[in-house]
Amino acid sequence: MPREKVIRHIGREYHHYSEEEKRVFSTLRIKAVNVLCVLEQTGINAFVHGSVARGDITSASDVDIHIPVRIPSYQLDIIEDFKFADRRILMGTPNSTIHGVMSTHDNITISFPLSSPNEREHEFYRFSGFLYARDIQQNNRIPGVTKQLLLIEPKGDGYWISSISTNKQRAIKVLSLSQRIIDERIRVLERRDNIGRTGVLLDYSLSPDENFELCLKQIADRNVLVRRMLKRT
Repeated sequence: MPREKVIRHIGREYHHYSEEEKRVFSTLRIKAVNVLCVLEQTGINAFVHGSVARGDITSASDVDIHIPVRIPSYQLDIIEDFKFADRRILMGTPNSTIHGVMSTHDNITISFPLSSPNEREHEFYRFSGFLYARDIQQNNRIPGVTKQLLLIEPKGDGYWISSISTNKQRAIKVLSLSQRIIDERIRVLERRDNIGRTGVLLDYSLSPDENFELCLKQIADRNVLVRRMLKRT
């Protein structure tokens, strides 16, 4: 997917859903609920975040699912829908949470922490916007910010859209986040916009017969930064 450029100057505008957008939105939400309910049946509480939670979907939107707590990865391996998923271990920076990521053929991604997550990570998902299965089943949407730094406020048969670069105080109020978190996310996304994604510290692709935790232990044996992160957990 092409990189989304930050939009720094846009007045507050209302976007009304087209019939095609309604169809795509419904399809994506059905996918999300199906995955979340499968996870719930195995005792895993997860949420969908991003455009499917906010409502500002496009034909290129993915279904991004996150499990906020550490779980044994075998709980995902035994779920039929995930058996042929692409599986990776990711770590962005030396201070980032290490994540396992599973991506299916129909653009569904499930991420989960392999090291202890911190509070700032939870606030990142609040910044983006997230919902649980019960919220989607009640047709709820939630405000959040896109990778283009656009504040999305669901309303009626569409949503309000504005740039947080020129409307920061409204974002702080609507999202109930501190200015520190808002400023940090603006800084990260604007830097990515200016120089591109700078890569990640760790991006390991698992073979079908490999186990997340065992692979991570082997990686930690030869990578001091990964080993240090795991010792903190």
